[in-house]
Amino acid sequence: MEIGEPAEQKGYFDSAGRQAAVLSSLPLLGTYFSRGFREKLREPDGGIARSGEASQPEGLEQALAGLRLRAALAAGNKLAEILEPVRDRPNFRYTVERRESVGSLSGKLDVTRWLARKREIQVPESYPVLRVERSSRTPENLLAAYSLLWMILEVEESYAGSAAPTNSREGKAVADLLERLEHLMMSANLADHRAELSIIGTQEWAWEVLEEVESRISAGRVGGREAYESLINWIRRTMSSTPALEYGDAEWLFYDSSFDSTLFELWCLVMLGDTISEALGQERQVPDMRTSSQVPSYRWISAGSEITIRFQYNLSNTASGGKVAWQRKGSKLGGRPDLTAVVRPAESAGAVEHSSSVVYIDPKLRKRDRVPTEEIYKMLGYFLNSGAGLAGLGVILFYTPHITPQPVYEFTSEEGGRVLAIGLDPERPDENKAGLMSLAGLILQQAELP
Repeated sequence: MEIGEPAEQKGYFDSAGRQAAVLSSLPLLGTYFSRGFREKLREPDGGIARSGEASQPEGLEQALAGLRLRAALAAGNKLAEILEPVRDRPNFRYTVERRESVGSLSGKLDVTRWLARKREIQVPESYPVLRVERSSRTPENLLAAYSLLWMILEVEESYAGSAAPTNSREGKAVADLLERLEHLMMSANLADHRAELSIIGTQEWAWEVLEEVESRISAGRVGGREAYESLINWIRRTMSSTPALEYGDAEWLFYDSSFDSTLFELWCLVMLGDTISEALGQERQVPDMRTSSQVPSYRWISAGSEITIRFQYNLSNTASGGKVAWQRKGSKLGGRPDLTAVVRPAESAGAVEHSSSVVYIDPKLRKRDRVPTEEIYKMLGYFLNSGAGLAGLGVILFYTPHITPQPVYEFTSEEGGRVLAIGLDPERPDENKAGLMSLAGLILQQAELP
C-alpha cells in the first residue's frame, strides 16, 4: 500500500503550443493506427483494458489512451465530412447477372444455358435470362465502407481505453461521432459490404484496393472523383504507422485544456527519446504503446551500457535497497516521477541495481518567469526518499513560451548531485535543442558517453 500524492494544479498550453505538441506526439500512436480492420477485430481491445475491467491502464498506457481518443475523434469527424458527398452521390457499376424468369420470359434469354438444358416440361416454365443490374460493389465503395468500419472500431477502442465518463465532453463527442459514422454506414452503397469486409478487410488488402482506386481515378472511370481523392488522402495520412496531421488542420484537433498536462509529459518523452537517439547516432525509436507499462518506453545499448527511459515508474523501483525511506504506519510514501532514466552495464539485465545511475525527470506544465523553486524542492524530496540524498540527479522541464532564449538553470551539491531546470516550448523546436541536449548529456554522462 502506498500513500498517494495530492493532485496538482494543472497548467495550460497556448493554442499554438498545444497543436505543436500534438503533432510531435502522434508517432506514439503508430502501433494502433497501422492495423487493418480485420486485425483490429481480432484484437478488439487494441492492447488497452476496457472500462470496467479489473485491469485498467496506467502510466504511459493511460496517458496514450487520452491522446489516441482525441486523434480518433479528430480523424473520424474529418472522414464523415469526406464521405457525406459519397452518400449523396453514390458510385456504382453495371453487371450482367444470371437469373431465372419463372412463368414468362422477362429479360434477355441466356441461349447457352437454355440449349444446354434437358428439355422437360416444367410447370410453370422457367427461363434462364441475363439481366443488367446496378451494383454498389465498386473498389471505391469497398474502400469507403472499410474506412468507416475501421474508424468506428478505432473510436470505440480508444474511448474504452480512455475510461472517459459518458457525460464528459469526450463521451458526448464519441456518442455524436459514432451516430454520424453509423448513419453513413447505413447508406445503400456501403451497408451491404460490412460482412464481407470483416473477412477480407486487412491492412494489406486496403492498400491494394487504394492503389486500384487511384488507377481508376487516373483513367477517368470514377464519378465524383473529388470525394474519393479526399478519401485516399485521408487513408494515407491516417491509417499509417504515423497518423499525420499538418499545421492548418486545427479542425482535426479535438482538445480541451484538461489533457494539456499529460500531453506535455508525452511530448517531453518523445523529445527526450529523439534527442538521445540523435546523440548516440542511432535510428529514431517509436515505442510500442501496447506493451506493458513495466517495459521501458525507450532502450538503447551503447559502449557497453544500457540506457532506458520509463514513464511514471514507481520510485521504489529505483530506490536504494528497493524500498523508499519514508512510510506511515507501514504504508510507503510512494511517488512516480513522470520520467525515469536508468543507466547500467548492458550485461546486467533485470531489476534496477543499486550500482545503476538514475536520473529523475519531471515535466511540469507551468509557466515560470524564474527558477521553478517549488518543483525543485519536490525533486529533492525524491532524492531523500529514494536514498540518493545529496548525490541525486534530476531535471525539471517547464513551459516557457514567453521567454527567449529558453532558460537552463543548474544546481549542484558537493556530493556530486545535480538538478537542472530547463524551459521548453513545443512551438519553438530549434530553441529547445540546447536544453534537450543538456538533459541528454546528463543522462549519457552516467554511461561515460559524450
